[in-house]
Amino acid sequence: MAGDPTKANLWTDADVYVSWNLNAALPADANTPFGPEWHLVGLLDGDEGFPETRDEDTDDKFAWGGILVRTSRNHFKLTKSFTCLEDNETTRKLVWPGSTATKIKVPVPERVKVAFETREGDKVRRLATSLYGECQLDGDHGENEVDLESATIACTIFPNANKDLFDRQDTPVLESLAVTPATLSVADGEIGALVATATYSDESTADVTAEATWTSSDSTKATMSAGFVTGVAAGASTVTATYLGQSDTCAVTVTA
Repeated sequence: MAGDPTKANLWTDADVYVSWNLNAALPADANTPFGPEWHLVGLLDGDEGFPETRDEDTDDKFAWGGILVRTSRNHFKLTKSFTCLEDNETTRKLVWPGSTATKIKVPVPERVKVAFETREGDKVRRLATSLYGECQLDGDHGENEVDLESATIACTIFPNANKDLFDRQDTPVLESLAVTPATLSVADGEIGALVATATYSDESTADVTAEATWTSSDSTKATMSAGFVTGVAAGASTVTATYLGQSDTCAVTVTA
């Protein structure tokens, strides 16, 4: 099968955080919780997800003969939406900006920082507005006895001076595994050590020797346990380390 299934995403959980402080600091990385200046929206409609709409004015330029030679593009606009299922202080401020606990006022969208977080197991992805967004109710909002009360919020994302829309944070993804040394010679009855090193998408590395699964192609020649090779009889065996779908090998020679 072509491709890498580990890079296909099915996000099983998600949250939205907002901050009315446009200078609120983004967490250091995807594994760091949001600070007190960020407010959790609460329960979200997972079926609706985070739909994204891109609008842009385009104008095609043609030469004689109807040949397309250029397309001008301007007025780019990005809108990202989410559907709230909770009636709490944060969602009320998004649905009715400028209102209070006792007074509902004509809504005027406010500038807010918004962070979209999706999760699958230990994998986390965050998109946080580089500048800010303006949020407003998208569609109808009301109450009845059949459906959960919900409010779909459409957030128009404003880019900063560098045309950045979002700051993105991801938990590092395992990209490769390397076993060192690549070849090893041990005497019958002796023990040799191997190391399995994982390399991640952010170029960081980790020693995963203890966590990897080790196998020997011929246990009558060499056996494996937690990175340690034990020579059993003269001959050769290929030792394989496997960790989270990645693997690498070492050619082991056992001498008499």
